[in-house]
Amino acid sequence: MTLPVYKVLSEDQVQTIHSCTLNILENTGINIQHKKALKMLAESGVRVDFTSQRAYFSPDLVEAALLQIPKEFICGGREPSLDFKVAFDAPPICRCTGGAVTLIDLVSKKSKPVTLADCQEIAHLVDGLEYTSICATQTPNDVPTPVYDIRALKTMLESGRKHIWSLVSSSENLIYQLEMMLAVSGSEKMLRERPICHGIVTVLEQFTYPHDEIERLLLYGRYNLPVKVPIVPMMGANAPTTIAGTMVQANAEAVASIVLIHYLCPGTPTWYYFFIQALNKRTGGNIFLSPEIVICDLGLIQMARHYRIPAAPSSFETNGARLNDVLYGNGMSVNLFALAGAFENVGTGCLDMSSGISKQGLVIGDEIWAQTQRLLSGFCDEADSFALDAIKRVSSGTHEYLTDKHTIHFLRKEPQFVPALMPYRSYNTWREDPKELAEEAQERVVEILNNHHVPPLPDEVLNELDHIDQFASKKLLNN
Repeated sequence: MTLPVYKVLSEDQVQTIHSCTLNILENTGINIQHKKALKMLAESGVRVDFTSQRAYFSPDLVEAALLQIPKEFICGGREPSLDFKVAFDAPPICRCTGGAVTLIDLVSKKSKPVTLADCQEIAHLVDGLEYTSICATQTPNDVPTPVYDIRALKTMLESGRKHIWSLVSSSENLIYQLEMMLAVSGSEKMLRERPICHGIVTVLEQFTYPHDEIERLLLYGRYNLPVKVPIVPMMGANAPTTIAGTMVQANAEAVASIVLIHYLCPGTPTWYYFFIQALNKRTGGNIFLSPEIVICDLGLIQMARHYRIPAAPSSFETNGARLNDVLYGNGMSVNLFALAGAFENVGTGCLDMSSGISKQGLVIGDEIWAQTQRLLSGFCDEADSFALDAIKRVSSGTHEYLTDKHTIHFLRKEPQFVPALMPYRSYNTWREDPKELAEEAQERVVEILNNHHVPPLPDEVLNELDHIDQFASKKLLNN
């Protein structure tokens, strides 16, 4: 028996947030800085002010889009065994953090800029982690800026087999990334059926979609590739100071993105992806995780499920760079978000407010997610599992359960989780080999990098990737 979904909003509160969202989309509208997109929306019945570049969506158009957007789709790995279904009620997954510029070593407590070699190792490492389903591209600092995103994707496609969230800097660069995806998939048909990557389109504050972001969306839509639109309000800064107000703004931005994708690129899958932050009212800085943010996230997970769209909260994102801070933050959010019905739980390996990544952190996050999956599986509830007869037998006779037939029967039906990095052990046992968690995680990192085999891409595919990379570098670097 799986556990019931945890909810923080009443049905009336869900309807209030939805009604506020409909009001905003109809009366405030969204700013779309793209003439062709505005024309396409107008042809779909959307009220468009071409002078101010604003589109206003009636409740009927919003409701139609929410009903028609794909409710489930496949994200593919290089091999079919690594595919997974995306849906609001599908078995939940996790992915590593993306876009990091700094690599932080939790053992030495030192940091350095992320390099292309680090991107290669991260893809290899994630490939060898049993419970992490998605890899994300990082930001290598040793590559010329105009081509860093192209080179990062190439390296990670070559070094791992799992599905990739591919970050990109421009629609021009996306063209080369798409060529690489096609080369690895083998054909446009295969890329459509089992997309090995999904993309990103960014909305700016005040519901603004710049021209190049729409260009990227149209490119993704050409191949029906899944797209994430990160919703990143900062409570008290570019979003209301109240939790409820931030929920309304974030939900309106998420729904606006879903509606926009539907009317510009019908059939293109998306997530309800959000990364809530808060203004630190004492210092003016930003906070990545707090009780207020957790409440807001839980409400938005519930809104996503209300629309039957897969929720992707930043479950593993944390404030600090210390391992203690990471574990404290993950303990506050990961299990709770999963119990609330989040599908994709984002950000293993994240440090230093998402600017940093740790290889040891990736291993630790994988184990945390393994424990969470065991939690979500619940318990066996068949009649005999309630053990009435066993309790009677033991209480009146044997006085021990170890050899009782009930124990033998259920030993494998309801297995006990066996942690790898954080075993059940006493202080005295730990003192016999007193390693810190980061040290044990580093041993696992080394083991995977040395012993886990990633089958290479065929030579003709590698050559094609090299050709695309060389052509892109020649054009973009000369510009």
